[in-house]
Amino acid sequence: MGKLDGKVAIVTGATSGIGQGVVWCYCEEGAKVVFCGRRREKGEAFEKELRDAGHDATFVQADMTNEQDVDMLFSATIEAYGKLDILVNNAGMMTNFQVETMDIANDFDRVMALNLHSYVYATQLAVKAMTDGGAIVNVASIGGLGGCPGMSSYGASKAATLSFTRSMGAELAPKGIRVNAICPGTIFSEMMPRDGEFTQYTLAKIPMGRGGEPREIGTVAVFFASDDSSYVTGTQLIVDGGMTA
Repeated sequence: MGKLDGKVAIVTGATSGIGQGVVWCYCEEGAKVVFCGRRREKGEAFEKELRDAGHDATFVQADMTNEQDVDMLFSATIEAYGKLDILVNNAGMMTNFQVETMDIANDFDRVMALNLHSYVYATQLAVKAMTDGGAIVNVASIGGLGGCPGMSSYGASKAATLSFTRSMGAELAPKGIRVNAICPGTIFSEMMPRDGEFTQYTLAKIPMGRGGEPREIGTVAVFFASDDSSYVTGTQLIVDGGMTA
Protein backbone atom coordinates (compact mmCIF):
# COMPACT_ATOMS: atom_id res chain seq x y z
CA MET A 1 0.00 0.00 0.00
CA GLY A 2 1.12 3.50 -0.80
CA LYS A 3 1.21 6.29 1.76
CA LEU A 4 -1.40 8.24 -0.20
CA ASP A 5 -3.71 5.42 -1.30
CA GLY A 6 -7.22 6.71 -1.95
CA LYS A 7 -6.23 10.36 -1.63
CA VAL A 8 -7.12 13.00 -4.21
CA ALA A 9 -4.55 15.75 -4.78
CA ILE A 10 -4.25 18.97 -6.74
CA VAL A 11 -0.71 20.05 -7.66
CA THR A 12 -0.28 23.47 -9.27
CA GLY A 13 2.51 24.47 -11.63
CA ALA A 14 3.32 20.89 -12.51
CA THR A 15 4.29 20.78 -16.17
CA SER A 16 7.99 20.88 -15.25
CA GLY A 17 10.51 20.90 -12.42
CA ILE A 18 9.47 20.52 -8.80
CA GLY A 19 5.80 20.17 -9.71
CA GLN A 20 6.52 17.15 -11.88
CA GLY A 21 8.62 15.63 -9.12
CA VAL A 22 5.73 16.00 -6.68
CA VAL A 23 3.21 14.51 -9.10
CA TRP A 24 5.42 11.47 -9.75
CA CYS A 25 5.92 10.84 -6.05
CA TYR A 26 2.22 11.27 -5.26
CA CYS A 27 1.15 8.93 -8.04
CA GLU A 28 3.67 6.31 -6.98
CA GLU A 29 2.24 6.47 -3.45
CA GLY A 30 -1.28 5.79 -4.74
CA ALA A 31 -2.83 9.25 -5.00
CA LYS A 32 -5.16 10.37 -7.76
CA VAL A 33 -3.64 13.61 -9.01
CA VAL A 34 -5.04 16.56 -10.91
CA PHE A 35 -2.22 18.86 -11.96
CA CYS A 36 -2.18 22.14 -13.82
CA GLY A 37 0.02 24.46 -15.81
CA ARG A 38 -0.27 27.04 -18.56
CA ARG A 39 1.42 25.01 -21.31
CA ARG A 40 -1.11 22.60 -22.78
CA GLU A 41 1.32 20.62 -24.94
CA LYS A 42 3.69 19.93 -22.06
CA GLY A 43 0.84 19.14 -19.68
CA GLU A 44 -0.83 16.69 -22.02
CA ALA A 45 2.48 14.97 -22.76
CA PHE A 46 3.14 14.58 -19.02
CA GLU A 47 -0.38 13.27 -18.46
CA LYS A 48 0.19 10.61 -21.13
CA GLU A 49 3.51 9.64 -19.57
CA LEU A 50 1.85 9.18 -16.19
CA ARG A 51 -1.10 7.23 -17.56
CA ASP A 52 1.16 4.99 -19.61
CA ALA A 53 2.87 4.17 -16.31
CA GLY A 54 -0.49 3.12 -14.88
CA HIS A 55 -1.23 6.19 -12.78
CA ASP A 56 -4.51 8.09 -12.33
CA ALA A 57 -3.46 11.61 -13.32
CA THR A 58 -5.26 14.40 -15.16
CA PHE A 59 -3.93 17.63 -16.63
CA VAL A 60 -6.01 20.81 -16.51
CA GLN A 61 -4.71 23.86 -18.34
CA ALA A 62 -4.88 26.77 -15.92
CA ASP A 63 -3.21 30.08 -15.18
CA MET A 64 -3.11 30.31 -11.39
CA THR A 65 -3.26 34.12 -11.53
CA ASN A 66 -6.69 33.85 -13.18
CA GLU A 67 -9.31 33.10 -10.55
CA GLN A 68 -11.73 31.70 -13.14
CA ASP A 69 -9.08 29.17 -14.17
CA VAL A 70 -8.52 28.23 -10.53
CA ASP A 71 -12.27 27.81 -10.00
CA MET A 72 -12.34 25.50 -13.03
CA LEU A 73 -9.41 23.46 -11.70
CA PHE A 74 -11.13 22.80 -8.39
CA SER A 75 -14.52 22.18 -9.99
CA ALA A 76 -13.01 19.63 -12.38
CA THR A 77 -11.34 17.82 -9.49
CA ILE A 78 -14.48 17.61 -7.36
CA GLU A 79 -16.58 16.61 -10.36
CA ALA A 80 -14.18 13.79 -11.23
CA TYR A 81 -13.44 12.43 -7.74
CA GLY A 82 -16.03 13.88 -5.39
CA LYS A 83 -13.50 15.15 -2.86
CA LEU A 84 -10.14 16.81 -2.26
CA ASP A 85 -7.60 15.63 0.31
CA ILE A 86 -4.36 17.38 -0.65
CA LEU A 87 -3.39 20.70 -2.22
CA VAL A 88 0.17 21.47 -3.26
CA ASN A 89 0.66 25.15 -4.03
CA ASN A 90 3.71 25.09 -6.28
CA ALA A 91 3.10 27.43 -9.24
CA GLY A 92 5.67 30.19 -9.15
CA MET A 93 8.24 32.30 -10.91
CA MET A 94 11.71 33.57 -10.03
CA THR A 95 12.82 36.99 -11.22
CA ASN A 96 15.79 39.32 -10.93
CA PHE A 97 14.86 43.00 -10.68
CA GLN A 98 16.87 45.85 -9.21
CA VAL A 99 14.67 48.04 -7.02
CA GLU A 100 15.77 51.30 -8.70
CA THR A 101 14.50 50.20 -12.10
CA MET A 102 11.71 47.83 -11.07
CA ASP A 103 8.32 48.36 -12.70
CA ILE A 104 6.06 47.78 -9.70
CA ALA A 105 3.00 46.71 -11.68
CA ASN A 106 4.73 44.50 -14.24
CA ASP A 107 7.53 43.16 -12.06
CA PHE A 108 6.74 43.16 -8.34
CA ASP A 109 2.95 42.77 -8.55
CA ARG A 110 3.20 40.05 -11.20
CA VAL A 111 5.47 37.97 -8.98
CA MET A 112 3.24 38.44 -5.95
CA ALA A 113 0.15 37.52 -7.96
CA LEU A 114 1.55 34.10 -8.86
CA ASN A 115 3.80 33.32 -5.90
CA LEU A 116 1.46 34.49 -3.13
CA HIS A 117 -2.04 35.51 -4.21
CA SER A 118 -2.60 32.25 -6.09
CA TYR A 119 -1.64 30.29 -2.96
CA VAL A 120 -4.14 32.23 -0.86
CA TYR A 121 -6.98 31.84 -3.34
CA ALA A 122 -6.32 28.14 -3.90
CA THR A 123 -6.18 27.60 -0.15
CA GLN A 124 -9.54 29.31 0.23
CA LEU A 125 -11.10 26.91 -2.28
CA ALA A 126 -9.33 23.91 -0.78
CA VAL A 127 -10.66 24.63 2.71
CA LYS A 128 -14.21 24.64 1.35
CA ALA A 129 -13.60 21.30 -0.38
CA MET A 130 -11.76 19.54 2.47
CA THR A 131 -14.86 18.79 4.51
CA ASP A 132 -13.19 15.77 6.14
CA GLY A 133 -9.83 17.44 6.72
CA GLY A 134 -6.75 17.33 4.57
CA ALA A 135 -3.26 18.64 3.98
CA ILE A 136 -1.96 21.73 2.22
CA VAL A 137 1.69 21.92 1.16
CA ASN A 138 3.11 25.29 0.12
CA VAL A 139 6.31 25.31 -1.90
CA ALA A 140 8.27 28.31 -0.62
CA SER A 141 12.04 28.77 -0.91
CA ILE A 142 15.18 29.46 1.07
CA GLY A 143 14.89 32.78 -0.77
CA GLY A 144 12.23 33.65 1.79
CA LEU A 145 14.67 33.14 4.66
CA GLY A 146 17.36 35.65 3.69
CA GLY A 147 18.26 38.42 1.29
CA CYS A 148 19.81 38.33 -2.16
CA PRO A 149 20.48 41.27 -4.54
CA GLY A 150 17.88 41.52 -7.28
CA MET A 151 15.54 39.07 -5.57
CA SER A 152 13.39 41.45 -3.53
CA SER A 153 10.09 40.55 -5.21
CA TYR A 154 10.77 36.81 -5.19
CA GLY A 155 12.10 36.84 -1.63
CA ALA A 156 9.18 38.91 -0.38
CA SER A 157 6.68 36.53 -1.97
CA LYS A 158 8.33 33.49 -0.40
CA ALA A 159 8.72 35.10 3.03
CA ALA A 160 5.03 35.97 2.90
CA THR A 161 4.25 32.37 1.94
CA LEU A 162 6.02 31.16 5.08
CA SER A 163 4.08 33.60 7.26
CA PHE A 164 0.84 32.57 5.55
CA THR A 165 1.69 28.92 6.18
CA ARG A 166 2.18 29.50 9.90
CA SER A 167 -1.08 31.40 10.22
CA MET A 168 -3.02 28.81 8.26
CA GLY A 169 -1.48 26.01 10.29
CA ALA A 170 -2.99 27.52 13.42
CA GLU A 171 -6.25 28.67 11.85
CA LEU A 172 -7.14 25.45 10.05
CA ALA A 173 -6.01 22.91 12.65
CA PRO A 174 -9.48 22.76 14.26
CA LYS A 175 -10.87 21.77 10.85
CA GLY A 176 -8.44 18.86 10.60
CA ILE A 177 -6.43 20.56 7.86
CA ARG A 178 -2.65 20.64 8.23
CA VAL A 179 -0.64 23.31 6.43
CA ASN A 180 3.13 23.13 5.99
CA ALA A 181 5.79 24.57 3.71
CA ILE A 182 8.86 23.28 1.91
CA CYS A 183 11.85 25.58 1.40
CA PRO A 184 13.85 24.20 -1.53
CA GLY A 185 17.36 25.39 -2.25
CA THR A 186 18.99 24.78 -5.62
CA ILE A 187 16.77 22.24 -7.36
CA PHE A 188 17.55 21.50 -11.01
CA SER A 189 14.63 22.59 -13.21
CA GLU A 190 13.73 24.98 -16.00
CA MET A 191 13.90 27.72 -13.37
CA MET A 192 17.33 26.51 -12.23
CA PRO A 193 19.06 24.94 -15.27
CA ARG A 194 22.12 22.83 -14.49
CA ASP A 195 24.44 25.04 -16.53
CA GLY A 196 22.85 28.35 -15.53
CA GLU A 197 25.06 31.11 -14.16
CA PHE A 198 22.98 31.57 -11.00
CA THR A 199 22.80 27.79 -10.50
CA GLN A 200 26.57 27.52 -10.67
CA TYR A 201 26.88 30.43 -8.22
CA THR A 202 24.67 28.65 -5.68
CA LEU A 203 26.27 25.22 -6.14
CA ALA A 204 29.54 26.57 -4.77
CA LYS A 205 27.75 27.36 -1.51
CA ILE A 206 26.22 23.91 -0.91
CA PRO A 207 28.04 21.71 1.64
CA MET A 208 26.72 18.53 0.00
CA GLY A 209 28.40 19.65 -3.22
CA ARG A 210 25.45 19.16 -5.54
CA GLY A 211 22.05 20.47 -6.48
CA GLY A 212 18.81 18.68 -5.71
CA GLU A 213 16.42 16.80 -7.98
CA PRO A 214 12.67 17.51 -8.20
CA ARG A 215 11.83 14.13 -6.68
CA GLU A 216 13.81 15.10 -3.59
CA ILE A 217 11.17 17.75 -3.02
CA GLY A 218 8.45 15.29 -4.00
CA THR A 219 9.35 12.90 -1.19
CA VAL A 220 9.07 15.72 1.34
CA ALA A 221 5.70 16.68 -0.14
CA VAL A 222 4.60 13.06 0.39
CA PHE A 223 5.66 13.28 4.04
CA PHE A 224 3.63 16.45 4.62
CA ALA A 225 0.56 14.95 2.89
CA SER A 226 0.68 11.56 4.60
CA ASP A 227 -0.08 10.27 8.08
CA ASP A 228 3.67 10.27 8.73
CA SER A 229 3.27 13.98 9.58
CA SER A 230 -0.07 13.68 11.39
CA TYR A 231 1.12 15.91 14.27
CA VAL A 232 2.94 18.46 12.11
CA THR A 233 1.39 21.75 11.03
CA GLY A 234 2.29 25.41 10.60
CA THR A 235 5.96 24.77 10.01
CA GLN A 236 8.55 24.52 7.25
CA LEU A 237 11.24 22.08 6.17
CA ILE A 238 14.40 23.33 4.47
CA VAL A 239 15.67 21.08 1.67
CA ASP A 240 18.87 22.69 0.43
CA GLY A 241 21.81 20.33 0.88
CA GLY A 242 22.97 22.31 3.89
CA MET A 243 23.23 25.65 2.10
CA THR A 244 21.60 27.59 4.95
CA ALA A 245 23.16 25.52 7.76
